[in-house]
Amino acid sequence: MSSAKKVIQAAAGAGGGAGGSYIAVGHDGSPYFTLLDHTTPGSVSLATTYTLPDTGRGTAFSPDGNYIAVGHSGSPYFTLLDHTTPGSVSLAATYTLAGTGNRTAFSPDGNYIAVANQGFPFTLLDHTTPGSVSLAVTYTLPDNGLSTDFSPDGNYIAVAYQDPPHFSLLDHTTPGSLSLAATYIIPNNVLGTSFSPDGDYIAVAHISFPFFTLLDHTTPGSVSLAATYTVTNNALGTAFGPDGNYISVTHVGSPFFTLLDHTTPGSVSLATTYTLPSNGRGIAFSPDSNYIAVGHDGSPYFTLLDHTSGSVSLAATYTLTGISFSIAFSPN
Repeated sequence: MSSAKKVIQAAAGAGGGAGGSYIAVGHDGSPYFTLLDHTTPGSVSLATTYTLPDTGRGTAFSPDGNYIAVGHSGSPYFTLLDHTTPGSVSLAATYTLAGTGNRTAFSPDGNYIAVANQGFPFTLLDHTTPGSVSLAVTYTLPDNGLSTDFSPDGNYIAVAYQDPPHFSLLDHTTPGSLSLAATYIIPNNVLGTSFSPDGDYIAVAHISFPFFTLLDHTTPGSVSLAATYTVTNNALGTAFGPDGNYISVTHVGSPFFTLLDHTTPGSVSLATTYTLPSNGRGIAFSPDSNYIAVGHDGSPYFTLLDHTSGSVSLAATYTLTGISFSIAFSPN
């Protein structure tokens, strides 16, 4: 592991116990965006809502927690919400994409927002002026972008899309520019990507057997196979825990949620499962790793799992107006 990665990992660990006071949820029933209050850890209540043009498909908090990037169906397909007053949201800016914004991710410094969108090309937005967005650059993928995530040092962006090879690693070592670093052939559409906190691994949730792939990124800018794991059926989302020891996977087929053990870096094994009402979709760990927020088909559409002991149990549920496709915890 590089010195830079060690610093990043140590900083993440030092923040344990703090953060996660709010949870952003994008869903498919009006108002399409809900902000939940999690100021009392393990419980959720309504903070506020915001009416998007259509289904919220991607949510991401800025590193300082002041803004929320939302990709959605319905033009203009991207909305930036102001969260400078914690627990409330208002419109900061919009940006017209070529098609539905599926997933969003802030760079670690908050200066850029990656958007995996339909009607490609892939879009990188400039957020160097907080609260405003403009085009930084685009990158032409083989087809519609489905998922994305920044590496912890901001130098690389994982992008998943329709059409083979389904996964690309983009070089962002020059901030605001993109070039191809590497590709990896995934069996079918990738619906979830997540970097480990140290940047050494990338979790990939996809449809088609074995449904979950762990990529090795210990050599920055290159990817190779680390491990695979077979969940019940098509994997629809994945997230690394803040300490890198666990990886959550949401999927089709009961129990709909699987927690993988990654305490031996580069390998995965079953930690536990949890039975959701139906297909698991959006997924996120709280910054202290104590809770896992899960979106799913089937009422109540949102479940908060307790992960304080390393296993999972029910903490709380919240009834949304429809399927929750994307979830993000605030960093503060």
